[in-house]
Formats: sequence, structure tokens, C-alpha cells
Amino acid sequence: MSFGVVVAAVAALDPQPRRRRWGSLSYCVLDAVWSISSRYDDVVIPLVHRVAEANDDRHPLVDAEVPLPADNLPLPILLARYPTAEALQAITNGQRTSTRGGIQKSEAVLRYARILIEHGVPDLAAVAVMMTDQTRWNTVEHALADVPGDGQDGVRRGYLWMLSGCDDLIKPDRMVLRWLARHGCPVTALEARDIIARVAQELTVRLHRPVTPWMVDHAVWKDERAGASGVGTRPTIVFDVDGVPPIKNEALSLFAANHSQRERVERLLTAATAAAERLGWTSVPDHVELDVTVRSPAARPSGDATNFLGGIADVLQGRKTTHRIDLSHLGELAEFALFDDDSQIQEIAYRVVKDSVPSYTVQVTLR
Repeated sequence: MSFGVVVAAVAALDPQPRRRRWGSLSYCVLDAVWSISSRYDDVVIPLVHRVAEANDDRHPLVDAEVPLPADNLPLPILLARYPTAEALQAITNGQRTSTRGGIQKSEAVLRYARILIEHGVPDLAAVAVMMTDQTRWNTVEHALADVPGDGQDGVRRGYLWMLSGCDDLIKPDRMVLRWLARHGCPVTALEARDIIARVAQELTVRLHRPVTPWMVDHAVWKDERAGASGVGTRPTIVFDVDGVPPIKNEALSLFAANHSQRERVERLLTAATAAAERLGWTSVPDHVELDVTVRSPAARPSGDATNFLGGIADVLQGRKTTHRIDLSHLGELAEFALFDDDSQIQEIAYRVVKDSVPSYTVQVTLR
């Protein structure tokens, strides 16, 4: 798995806060239930709007950046107006939670509504209160999990809370999982939640603004739906390296066989070579940007920014014959370079992110 590649790819998508949200818990439940195995724009959105309009709500979406207005269709009213699955199906559709033994989605919505009401959660304001009580939240989660169509790792419940305003719980559906796999990270839905949370934490540092799991999930989902591929619009190579970057802080060349940084140099070259082979990247003569993220268990890693950046740039540039150094110990790595000379670097970004295991990510982009 290349975590750094995923972080760089999401950063290129420029994840943004939510602007609009459903103004009723009823709409959130409808969306959460129907969005599983349904086309979102063609089926789910029109369906929710249809229910809203039938209940005299012309504006079911509200501004996410202002306090919630009063719920126009709280769950008790939804149940009163649609007491049976057949009544709700008449205004929605006859889809089932599964083609093999599932129940009608209209029935699943009503079951959700009854469970939430039974636990004192009739509207979005009550959801916010419930989320502050972990024991109560767990009880509600356990009850909702019994409704058929919960999805792998409770994806439907996670999506419901996300729709209800919780930016830390996300729905890593097939679109998100496919996007992650396409960027070298094939994982399960449960693993995807952890990865997306870590991406949000790192991007909060990298982008100098709050980035939530919801923002990451939504940006990835939109990108996959649009069929986008690649990181950004300019040629870019990104790769992870285990351990600490090589440090350039003495007269002895980093490429000397007896240099104390030899292992670090070889790890960097090996990771860069593998990434270049995957992308078909060859050494470029153009101006480039260098972006480095160092992950360290300590707030201050065992080296400073200038020494790390100098070491990385020195290793990734072309080997000058004037060095007159025996490079035979590097084997095929001796001829590898991402750019001809480190004087091509015109812009640098560097950051340190706390993590349990030391590693770093290098990103080189043509200007």
C-alpha cells in the first residue's frame, strides 16, 4: 500500500467542506437506505426530492454552514403519513435491499424510523445530542444493524450518520474502494475508514486548514464518479520510503560505499526506481517542484529540514561523472535519476507528521 500516493492524490482533489445537507432526518434515512446499489443522481436524489415535495417542502437541502432550521418532516410525521411499506413505495419505488432475500427499501426506511423514534431520535437535532453519548449511540447502532441491507462493515449506518452531520464517520462504498485500489491501496471498507481518517489528519497539516474524513470521502467519490485518473493535471511522481531520509551534512559524498547513510540512499533509490518504472518516468531536464512529508514518532525527527531535503535532492538528481566515485555497489541504481540536476528544483514543500513508524513520502511535479 502506498499511503503517500493516496495523500498526494487526495490533496490534488482539493477536498472542501460540505456546502449543503438534507434538512430533515427523514431525508437522511431515505438517502442512506436507497443509495446502496442505486444510481445516486438518477435515482436517489430525485426520490428524496419527490418525498419532500409531496410533504410541502420545496427546499429539502439547506446550507450546511448555518444552524439547522426546524425539521420539516421529522420521523413521527413520516410514519404517520406513510404507515406501511406499500404507502411509502407508492411515492418512492419497489427496490429491495438485496436481490437475494432482501426486504423492500421502503420497509427498511420504516424500520429505521421506528428504531430511531424508540430511542428518542426523531430529528436531526436529536441525532446531534445522541452522538455526544457513546453508550446511547452504540445501543442505537446495534438496533439499526438488525435491519436487512446494512452493508459490509455497517456501511449504511456510517452513511446515515455522515448525512446527519457527523464528518468523522464516512461511507467507503464501492466507488471509494475502487478509487483507493486504483491508487495502489486495495482495502476493505473497514480498512478504508482508517486510511481516510489518516489522510484527513495528514492533509490538515499539509493544507494548513481543517480537513475531515467526510471531505476526503466526498472528494474521492466525486473523482471516481467522474472517471478521473492520475494525480493532478501535471506530470507527477509520488512514492513512499521506509525509515528516515538520507542526511546531507558532510563533505563525503552520499554515494560513497562507506558512507553512514548508504542504507538510506539505497532505500530511496529503490522506491523511486519502482515508482518510475510503473509510471514510465525518465529523468527530466525541466523545472520541478519537490514535496516531502516526513513521518516520525517524535515531534522532531532525527534530522532537520535542510539536511533531509539536501539529501533527497542529491540522491534523486543525475550522477555527475566529475564525482569520480565508484558507484558499483549501487548496481543498476547507479544510473537512476528523477531529474538531471537539483538546480531544477524551483519550489519546495516540507512537513513533519507524527506517526508510530518512521517513513517519508516524496513527490516530484513538473512545473
